[in-house]
Amino acid sequence: MKLKDCRESYYYNSAKASDISRNLGLAGLALIWAFRVTGDAKPTIPGDLRWAAVLLVVGLGLDFLQYILGTIVWGGYQRIKELKDTSEEDDFLAPRMMNWPANTCFALKQVAIFLAYVLLASSMRDSFWN
Repeated sequence: MKLKDCRESYYYNSAKASDISRNLGLAGLALIWAFRVTGDAKPTIPGDLRWAAVLLVVGLGLDFLQYILGTIVWGGYQRIKELKDTSEEDDFLAPRMMNWPANTCFALKQVAIFLAYVLLASSMRDSFWN
């Protein structure tokens, strides 16, 4: 195995995890919408689902922020290299910290979506078995 193989596996798995967490976030919000309370007043989210909704929105926001930060960091670094007359064929190492902002968002996004689903599962358990 080569370092390139590890990197490709990382890219594949992180892209899949992002896709799945994005879909889970949207599906979770749809589920909460289905369980909203409607009445004479405006529709409201039941109390036990509010924190799950907040975590899902935070997770989706972090998903967006992950890609915005990656774009800014890597686009800015590429521009700095251009201004230093780096050619298209030059080989160079990028600082490891370049990925920290996006990786932090990635990790926090996964945690937020996971915790939201723990709360959703708990609420569903309480609804169905009580």
